[in-house]
Amino acid sequence: MPNTKKRPKKVIRPEELISFSWGGTTQEWEEEADQIMHILQDQLDNQESDEELQNKIEYGLRWNYWH
Repeated sequence: MPNTKKRPKKVIRPEELISFSWGGTTQEWEEEADQIMHILQDQLDNQESDEELQNKIEYGLRWNYWH
Protein backbone atom coordinates (compact mmCIF):
# COMPACT_ATOMS: atom_id res chain seq x y z
CA MET A 1 0.00 0.00 0.00
CA PRO A 2 2.04 2.94 -1.24
CA ASN A 3 -0.39 5.62 0.01
CA THR A 4 -0.42 4.63 3.67
CA LYS A 5 1.34 6.73 6.27
CA LYS A 6 4.14 5.01 8.13
CA ARG A 7 4.68 5.83 11.75
CA PRO A 8 8.19 6.87 12.73
CA LYS A 9 10.45 4.18 14.11
CA LYS A 10 11.11 4.31 17.82
CA VAL A 11 14.81 4.00 18.55
CA ILE A 12 15.65 1.91 21.61
CA ARG A 13 19.07 2.26 23.21
CA PRO A 14 21.06 -0.98 23.70
CA GLU A 15 20.88 -0.52 27.48
CA GLU A 16 17.08 -0.71 27.29
CA LEU A 17 16.98 -3.86 25.20
CA ILE A 18 15.77 -7.07 26.77
CA SER A 19 18.36 -9.80 27.05
CA PHE A 20 18.41 -13.45 28.03
CA SER A 21 20.05 -14.56 31.26
CA TRP A 22 22.87 -17.07 31.13
CA GLY A 23 22.49 -20.62 32.36
CA GLY A 24 19.39 -22.56 33.21
CA THR A 25 17.49 -25.37 31.56
CA THR A 26 15.71 -25.50 28.23
CA GLN A 27 12.36 -25.08 29.95
CA GLU A 28 13.58 -21.94 31.71
CA TRP A 29 14.84 -20.55 28.39
CA GLU A 30 11.47 -21.23 26.78
CA GLU A 31 9.64 -19.45 29.59
CA GLU A 32 12.02 -16.50 29.41
CA ALA A 33 11.66 -16.31 25.62
CA ASP A 34 7.87 -16.36 26.01
CA GLN A 35 8.01 -13.49 28.51
CA ILE A 36 10.29 -11.46 26.24
CA MET A 37 7.97 -12.08 23.28
CA HIS A 38 5.02 -10.75 25.31
CA ILE A 39 6.97 -7.66 26.38
CA LEU A 40 7.93 -6.91 22.76
CA GLN A 41 4.35 -7.44 21.57
CA ASP A 42 3.09 -5.06 24.27
CA GLN A 43 5.57 -2.43 23.06
CA LEU A 44 4.30 -2.83 19.49
CA ASP A 45 0.68 -2.63 20.65
CA ASN A 46 1.39 0.59 22.53
CA GLN A 47 2.74 2.18 19.34
CA GLU A 48 -0.40 1.27 17.38
CA SER A 49 -2.77 4.09 16.53
CA ASP A 50 -6.48 3.94 17.34
CA GLU A 51 -7.29 3.74 13.62
CA GLU A 52 -5.01 0.72 13.10
CA LEU A 53 -6.52 -0.99 16.12
CA GLN A 54 -10.06 -0.35 14.87
CA ASN A 55 -9.15 -1.76 11.44
CA LYS A 56 -7.79 -4.93 13.05
CA ILE A 57 -10.95 -5.34 15.14
CA GLU A 58 -13.19 -4.88 12.09
CA TYR A 59 -11.12 -7.39 10.10
CA GLY A 60 -11.32 -9.91 12.93
CA LEU A 61 -15.09 -9.51 13.17
CA ARG A 62 -15.49 -10.03 9.40
CA TRP A 63 -13.20 -13.08 9.49
CA ASN A 64 -15.24 -14.56 12.34
CA TYR A 65 -18.47 -13.89 10.48
CA TRP A 66 -17.37 -15.68 7.30
CA HIS A 67 -15.63 -18.65 8.94
